[in-house]
Amino acid sequence: MNSTLDYKPAGFFRRMAALFYDVILIIALCIGLTLLITYLFKTEVVSPLMYLAFLALSVGFYCYFWKQNKGQTLGMQVWKVRLAQDNEFDISLMRMIYRCLLGLIFSLLFGLNYLPMLFRKDKKTLNDILSKTFLVKV
Repeated sequence: MNSTLDYKPAGFFRRMAALFYDVILIIALCIGLTLLITYLFKTEVVSPLMYLAFLALSVGFYCYFWKQNKGQTLGMQVWKVRLAQDNEFDISLMRMIYRCLLGLIFSLLFGLNYLPMLFRKDKKTLNDILSKTFLVKV
């Protein structure tokens, strides 16, 4: 990838549609994890550790697919969106984790993550800007 100008940025609708697909898959994985832990420990699982497990599962889902599928999760493949970086290098695992956590934090703050998209030509969100990554149409 030569520069951000060579590719069209992914718009809000594509991002939301891909996110919706991915969230459905993550919810299914979280239900499976809950069932597995409930079966193994023969008890109901309600603890802060379970929420951390869900967070780790979600971040792991994104990082795994971004690494294995050249910057695309399953939802991103369907909606033809890809994660990219400002330079030609592969995106590091730490940058992916950073991006996921920033996206979660800023989205939980009343959708603040998507506010910059309204004012920027490159349609970058807050987690795009801070993690030095972006989503492009494929």
